[in-house]
Amino acid sequence: MKQLKIIFIFYSLCFSEAIDQDKNIVLLDTIINNSTIKSINNKHNTILGRNNDPKLVSDISKFKLLIRKISWEIITLPGLRFLTNLIYPSSTISYFNVQDAVAFTIDDGFCGKNNSGGCMVDEVRQLLKFYGANATFFVTGSHCENINSNTVNLLLKDGNEIANHNMMDWSYENYSIDEFEFDLNLTENILSSYNQKYFKWYRAPFGKINNLMQKVIDKRKLVHVIPDTFAHDSYIPDPYWISKYILRKVRPGSIILIHMPERGVREWNYQAIKLTLQGLKNSNYKILNLTEINSLQNINSINN
Repeated sequence: MKQLKIIFIFYSLCFSEAIDQDKNIVLLDTIINNSTIKSINNKHNTILGRNNDPKLVSDISKFKLLIRKISWEIITLPGLRFLTNLIYPSSTISYFNVQDAVAFTIDDGFCGKNNSGGCMVDEVRQLLKFYGANATFFVTGSHCENINSNTVNLLLKDGNEIANHNMMDWSYENYSIDEFEFDLNLTENILSSYNQKYFKWYRAPFGKINNLMQKVIDKRKLVHVIPDTFAHDSYIPDPYWISKYILRKVRPGSIILIHMPERGVREWNYQAIKLTLQGLKNSNYKILNLTEINSLQNINSINN
């Protein structure tokens, strides 16, 4: 009798997960094939960021790779924390006032629309678990078609979180205020379908933001978050250099960014994430998601 109960519970859970997955598929299909968003996308259709960058390490020559590394070192010589304070409004966050902890963020989750077999969420999830790290995944709405909702929910169960990165992997600077808000709302609907309360974090694609976008962000009480530690990993396909750059530049309270690896697209970032997490742990940093590090900052400010 006890065995029958166990079997019944097991099948009930499996059946429940299957229903949830079916609901998620229907929701995604409804949102992505929404006639209004299709019309907006056709109006603003441009080259996706991922199609402008190398997909494989072999896509650029060693000489060009060297030039890119040198250029990024020169551009970021003053430090991204300093530069972001100059470029962005004061409401944009690029670091936290904490000691012994950093925030880890991953952009363009989860898997490109045209890369159905490329999902590496399970692999990245296991890396984070191994190093006792939590991350904030900035999710592109159109990148959710090729991932099982149960996989995302396991990621959340581990202590990671998801945040809004718009529907498409391109700049939104030319969108009208209504178009931008509509797109933002659709992405929010997708994120809200997973087992997580919708959080306030937002990152503009390419980090490009204008006054109209800021008005919508303020209206929706979102917080724009950019990194102060970023090795331009989508542009420089060398995981060893990426991790070394990050570990040289990181400071207490830093917000680190590495883009989501996929099989066949930015796959080198899997190794970059691994080496970076390893280095951060060796330096005794706590590796937190944005909500966790924000809470830590709030606790510290109360105690002080």
